[in-house]
Amino acid sequence: MKKINIKTKGFLLAIGMVTMLSGCYKLQTDYNRTPHTVDPHINRTAWQYIVDRSVANNTDTIFRVMYNAIIYSGMDSNEYKVPNRTFILMNNNSAKAVWTNVKTATNVAGKRWEDYPKDAVKKYLQYLIVQGVYDHYTLPAQSNVEVKTTAPAGSFTTAPTGFAIPNFVTNPNSIMQMQVLNSSPSNTSDYPIQLNTVLNVQTSSILATNGSVHVINGFLTTNTQ
Repeated sequence: MKKINIKTKGFLLAIGMVTMLSGCYKLQTDYNRTPHTVDPHINRTAWQYIVDRSVANNTDTIFRVMYNAIIYSGMDSNEYKVPNRTFILMNNNSAKAVWTNVKTATNVAGKRWEDYPKDAVKKYLQYLIVQGVYDHYTLPAQSNVEVKTTAPAGSFTTAPTGFAIPNFVTNPNSIMQMQVLNSSPSNTSDYPIQLNTVLNVQTSSILATNGSVHVINGFLTTNTQ
């Protein structure tokens, strides 16, 4: 009788294992392996994206300091609605990094945009708008491309008065350099877009209805050398 029980238990165990394996097999064969990526389209203009993430609500204010710069400088918000452009947006850390790096007329770090001349702040904001769409979908591989910004030619022939960009290098045509790095500098940054060979974009190739948006997390100099 004892032997019969052992055999019976062994038989039942075998059936259980087969059932489990068949269940696992069904789970594996039924599993949807199709990858899903985040949709880069935001279905709004770059300006609406700035507004929505600065003053539209109190829980998402990532562009609030940049928004304040736009308002203070008198920058026309319609510039962020013009089609076929690339918009470099400063998150709050990036915007405050401008104050840290750029000295005021009294040669001290700024604490707010009002410490700098309105016209200088406006020219810097214009520099952060590129004519044409340049992102991961359009930039050529392994090439450093010179692109034209909306800052008027001559804006950075000399350092703007009261807006002392560190280690200033003349940039008479107000150009910017953009490239996709052929590397992954960190676990969170795979093949990033680099600006002026010094600053990697934090979040790139966000597709607005009027162009492409890149978000930076540090100070972007106007120097291209």
